[in-house]
Amino acid sequence: MAKKRDGYYRSEARHSRHQEPTIGVGGLVVRVMDVLLFVLTILSALALLAGLLSKVVNPRATTLFVLPGLFYQIVYLFNVGCALWWAVRWKRWFFISLAVLLLGGGSMGLFYRSDLATKIPEVNRERGDVVVATFNAKAFGVMENKQGLEAEMDSLTQWINSKGAHIVCLQESHFSEKCTFGDFKDGLSRLGYGFFVNSTTSRADSQTGAGFAILSTYPIVRHGISDADSTHIHAVWADVKVGRDTLRVFNTHLQSTGITKEDSNTTLSTNIIDDEKGGDKLVEIVRKMNRNYRLRAAEASHISDQIDGSKYPVVVCGDFNDTPMSYTYRKMRAGRLDDAFVECGRGVEYTYKGLYNIFRIDYILPDEEFFTVKSYDSYDLSTSDHKALIVRLGRDEI
Repeated sequence: MAKKRDGYYRSEARHSRHQEPTIGVGGLVVRVMDVLLFVLTILSALALLAGLLSKVVNPRATTLFVLPGLFYQIVYLFNVGCALWWAVRWKRWFFISLAVLLLGGGSMGLFYRSDLATKIPEVNRERGDVVVATFNAKAFGVMENKQGLEAEMDSLTQWINSKGAHIVCLQESHFSEKCTFGDFKDGLSRLGYGFFVNSTTSRADSQTGAGFAILSTYPIVRHGISDADSTHIHAVWADVKVGRDTLRVFNTHLQSTGITKEDSNTTLSTNIIDDEKGGDKLVEIVRKMNRNYRLRAAEASHISDQIDGSKYPVVVCGDFNDTPMSYTYRKMRAGRLDDAFVECGRGVEYTYKGLYNIFRIDYILPDEEFFTVKSYDSYDLSTSDHKALIVRLGRDEI
């Protein structure tokens, strides 16, 4: 009988080599993180796909996709974080994150435009250019600071005068006894401005985008209300004569989210955990948002039909109360309008000064066939929770 060999080939040694290595605390933490990140990767990928669908699915059919669209930038960054984790871990789940990042990357251009250039490019200013501005005036700050009304109006008129805007669209201007149209007009040194004002402050329902004004150094030859229901006005229009051509300007203020300061405090405060009615409050806020998403979609569809049917070149200005990753935004572009920020913006843009400054909901959309966007700028006038926008448009042959 052969003698049992000692050393490396002994059965005990062979057995020990096939045993699993002992997992330390660090290894256990990494494995737990892998499991958590895998779950987050799947959820983030699904949320990003839902965000992409938010542009094409009408909220009147379902509001399932509106929140991923609303927070699209944040969802995208979550996917970036997941991709980096799996790249470091050298795991195949990296390709899930990579696939959705490539699929959704193009839409990030609606929120961010490269500003790597060392200086702002020079704008080729020509005599025939049209300078357009839009601003949600928030009643000139009268609701927050009634004593400072005159100063707030002066701030806006000085800005308009300094920028030399040919066309200005105002929302929530609320020209009333205290904030009169005459006072505002007198504050403008450019006496060539013509005005079309439609203010609904005298109505019981003052939350319908009231207080529209279209100012123009060009002659206003006709104007009207876009909404079929004139008691709930969300857009007005004016035809202005630019040389021998006619341009139709739409001034819009679509249905708001309906979220009040009290609602914001409820959702953003940790006290909601201890509030016995916290769950009911959240449900009511979601219901309110869903209802207003549906209303806004209907308004956008109606106005879009008018934009599409215009025989004149169109410029749409205003507060859509919705982000670029939304059905509302897609409908309002009507298949014929450019987004001035996408064409000439720089860096990360937001126009609503609240909720961490991540929402771009104010727009200037010129007709892509007749105008070239030469510049885009936004300004914080401090009189409103919205920023003012101004663009320079070069005119092609109209």
